Amino acid sequence: MPHRRITKDMFADKLKELKEEQAEIRLKLAEYDKADEKFYLTANTVLNVAKRALEIFKSSEVPEKRQFLNFLLQNCELQGKKLEFSLRNPFDRILATRNRPIWLRW
Repeated sequence: MPHRRITKDMFADKLKELKEEQAEIRLKLAEYDKADEKFYLTANTVLNVAKRALEIFKSSEVPEKRQFLNFLLQNCELQGKKLEFSLRNPFDRILATRNRPIWLRW
């Protein structure tokens, strides 16, 4: 079997290709880092709102209370004297995990 040699041009082309791929990977990694940061900031905000929901509701005026309830609730329906509703995502998930040990929540 004859030995093939890598020419300088072949080497330069492959090096250029690998450098471009490396740059794309670095760009994607930076995007993932930004997404992680946004996720943690959003999660922190959601958890703080969930913890303070009653306090926020009690300290608000009627228009703000209505707006806050629209933010938290969906499918509100009056069944006689009882209000039926479901929580919006992600508040529904927070409620669903409230009785689980913390290491099982995520």
